[in-house]
Amino acid sequence: MEISPTFAAINPATESPLPGQFPEHGSQQVDLAANAASEVAKSFRHTTPSKRSQLLHAIADCLEEEREAIVARAELESALPNARLNGELSRTTAQLRLFADVAIGGLWQDAIFDTANPNRQPLPKPDIRRQNIALGPVAVFGASNFPLAFSTAGGDSASALAAGCPVVVKGHPAHPGTSEIVAKCIAKALDSHALPQAIFTLLQGTSHELGQALVTHPKIKAVGFTGSIHGGRALFDLAQQRPEPIPFFGELGASNPVFVLPHKMEANPALLAEEYLMSMNMGCGQFCTKPAVVFVTQSKASDEFLRLVREGISSQPGQTMLTAGIKRTYLEQSEIRAQQSGLTRTQSTSQQGVPAMVFETTSKEWRNNPQWQEEIFGPQSIIVLCEDSDDMQSLGAGLAGSLTATIHAEEADHPIAQNLLIDLEDVAGRIVFNGWPTGVEVSYAMVHGGPYPASTMPASTSVGAEAIKRWLRPVAYQSVPDALLPSSLQQANPHKVRRSIDGQ
Repeated sequence: MEISPTFAAINPATESPLPGQFPEHGSQQVDLAANAASEVAKSFRHTTPSKRSQLLHAIADCLEEEREAIVARAELESALPNARLNGELSRTTAQLRLFADVAIGGLWQDAIFDTANPNRQPLPKPDIRRQNIALGPVAVFGASNFPLAFSTAGGDSASALAAGCPVVVKGHPAHPGTSEIVAKCIAKALDSHALPQAIFTLLQGTSHELGQALVTHPKIKAVGFTGSIHGGRALFDLAQQRPEPIPFFGELGASNPVFVLPHKMEANPALLAEEYLMSMNMGCGQFCTKPAVVFVTQSKASDEFLRLVREGISSQPGQTMLTAGIKRTYLEQSEIRAQQSGLTRTQSTSQQGVPAMVFETTSKEWRNNPQWQEEIFGPQSIIVLCEDSDDMQSLGAGLAGSLTATIHAEEADHPIAQNLLIDLEDVAGRIVFNGWPTGVEVSYAMVHGGPYPASTMPASTSVGAEAIKRWLRPVAYQSVPDALLPSSLQQANPHKVRRSIDGQ
């Protein structure tokens, strides 16, 4: 009998294989999973919001029960610290519970009525009612940098399940053991609520072909992806080249620019330097919201800020990156950048892990080198020294799309901040004031997205309650008898869904 190929996870701290073998799934398993998901898609779409809410709560409950095992395995596979992973698991369960509330809240259905007017001239007005319905099976790609919150039971999966879409996850090959434990929790929750196992499938593997097969499978109706610009763009292109193109919601790369206005810099350069270094080094710089470029104006206060940043970066302890491949790419890209003229580099002197580094340049050099806007995934950032506030403000409008943009300002800076804010609305999905972008609240108002290359769908968010809308499409029902309408559009409104009637 032919032995199926397997792979092992690698401990990034030791670069040694970890216990456990995981299947190398391929196109055959993709076909089985996608077809099975398609077979249950209609029945799952028609489950009540309450049923899906209960499912999401059950998944969260099981993850809490398995917290110790999940965190222990994730720590081995990611080299992320225990406290960080415990926090991330809490975020994951809170996210599941948020979407449980969203499901029963009903706003996502967007129920809208236009009542009939048979006496309207010159033609009668028909009764039209619309609501959103689930798209169908969704493919989700687990992220390397968040083995829990953006992976197997992360925001993409939680929001898709809340919408009534079956999910096929391609687990990230860096943490297959973590993904397997989480997937078992989802299977247990499905079983406890007498729901088909085909509603959720985890596929594992190290090949690019696995992801390509998933994106191009005709039964997959949408994709959620968190990862690199290169990989995400390749999959996005495949999704658009299908005979039936499908929405590809990719969260890719961002520089997350920060603008420190003059009066704010004067107020406390030491605190700004401390907070900046903490934000850019968080998680070894492997946050998609890392502040990768900071704009400051020339002054004695900014001289002090730069001195403290150089001093602080030199003493930063080295950290372990998520995978050997990510480490190799970080070091290669950083060295290429360091060889370019117009930049000066200060880096950590630690001999352990990878060095954190800060580059400094002028606004003139920045304008002449648009490639510096490209994200380097890891603990590095660029500080751009501007001649004055006008010089700084002129740079805001020319930035590439980003997940975030940040303004640090005192009240005396508000006239400049107001103009800058208008420019940054065209750049980012989230604008932060007097804070740092690395924290992303899971809430109803959050936007985690932005113009390309931050995301492939700038009108959407991958975090927060609105993320459910990615997996929906509207259907209008014209002159359909009340008894045949979906329950949310029936006059009785048994689930008390909020509705708009004739624009009210």
